[in-house]
Amino acid sequence: MKIDPGLAVVVLAVLIFYLRLIIIQRQRVKQVSQAPIITGKSKKRAKNLPEKPLPRYSILSQNRRDQIIALAGVVAILAGVLLNAKLIPWPAAQTYWWIPTAIGVIAFSWAFKL
Repeated sequence: MKIDPGLAVVVLAVLIFYLRLIIIQRQRVKQVSQAPIITGKSKKRAKNLPEKPLPRYSILSQNRRDQIIALAGVVAILAGVLLNAKLIPWPAAQTYWWIPTAIGVIAFSWAFKL
């Protein structure tokens, strides 16, 4: 398989995407490990303290703007894939299929929050 510069850019964008997910997951683990654990002996003392809400475990963003950017990223990825497969008859853009694909991968990362 020949690796051209466009494919290298897409692979780099995917690596950045997964690195961002790893960082988000590590921050979640840190939040959960810092949350107080209530055992049998400390339940009596915990009754006097105000209750804290449980930490959220979802990493998906609830912000509408982030979801719209992520959806635009999915559309850009699909456009790049269709250009690479030559299913969109636009010869000038088929050479640069990697641009919408890489931008789409980075834009899709907005669906996940820190």
